[in-house]
Amino acid sequence: MSTGTQCVWAVKFGALSSGTLSSGTLMLRFVSVGSPVGFCHYMIRKNNLMLKNFSPAALGINGRQSELIELALTYGFTGMDVDMHEMLRRAQRTNVEDAAKYLEAAKIEVGGFELGIDLDSDDDAFTSQLGALHPIADMGKELGATRSYIRVPAATNRLPYHEYFDVQGGRLAQIGQVLEPRGIQLGIGFSAGKELEEEKEFAFVRNVEGFLALVKSVAGANVGMLLDTWDWFVGEGAMDQLSEVKADEIIAVRLGSLGEDVEPAQATSCDRVLPAQEGALNHVSVIKHLAEIGFEGPVSPSASNQSYKGQTRESIVQRAQEAVDGISKEAGLSVAKLPMETIEDIPYEPNPIS
Repeated sequence: MSTGTQCVWAVKFGALSSGTLSSGTLMLRFVSVGSPVGFCHYMIRKNNLMLKNFSPAALGINGRQSELIELALTYGFTGMDVDMHEMLRRAQRTNVEDAAKYLEAAKIEVGGFELGIDLDSDDDAFTSQLGALHPIADMGKELGATRSYIRVPAATNRLPYHEYFDVQGGRLAQIGQVLEPRGIQLGIGFSAGKELEEEKEFAFVRNVEGFLALVKSVAGANVGMLLDTWDWFVGEGAMDQLSEVKADEIIAVRLGSLGEDVEPAQATSCDRVLPAQEGALNHVSVIKHLAEIGFEGPVSPSASNQSYKGQTRESIVQRAQEAVDGISKEAGLSVAKLPMETIEDIPYEPNPIS
């Protein structure tokens, strides 16, 4: 194959082979760059420290691991959140190498993973979940994951605020202790959606003030915040408060905007839409601040799946990519070209007629 010509390859079980894409394979695009086959690695951070991250859960979409990875690569995401519970089940059926074959083939960074622990469960249930976290954390370490996420309850029927505050701080500290020896950070988030307090006796963390107090109270050098701009704004947070947050206090970032004509005090989780550049919380200013303080973690676009009913997964991910890339460009950051844009830049070189 001559230099500069496009070819399409399939990656199967970690090896390259040309031919038709079949079940169990992951499609990647390669471009010749002088060597017999050179990988057009468009997923480059360039001069940016932040990780452009694809979080399927944050966009309300799901699918096979290979399909999600292909979406991430197609739209230039450098990292991807992984369902670590599913990865563990795969590894238990076969082995770690087989479970991780698509991630290894794609060379995509693991942005993080959801812990899936119910912090509002009773003591026995929480103890059981904490025990089950050990193999999940081991799997995360095997895959090179260094970040995990959990959200505290917005309300509860268990205890009044101050008593529950102490319970949650203790539980989060225990989780952090399980993760720390594996080199995994704990990103704590909160949820500001109004519907989450319905039919609950006691309100808990639904605003920035309570959120910051709780995170600061949790013991552990590997503990920080999952900074979600939708929850930050709906939870009565402002840009000046966010500007005081330091890089080492943030584990991961989610970007999301409040739907038009929705009052923050009445907003539900369904009112989350893809991040806009401007608005009550200016996302360009957010990204500028993160760049200035040297934040190096994953930044993921988010939206409720109610905001794009009837659309395909590909169109959803494309819109999410356009939103986060547009914000990054306005913030003065370099944005790597998408794979097809890279391919279009390569001059056509016809084969000589023999």
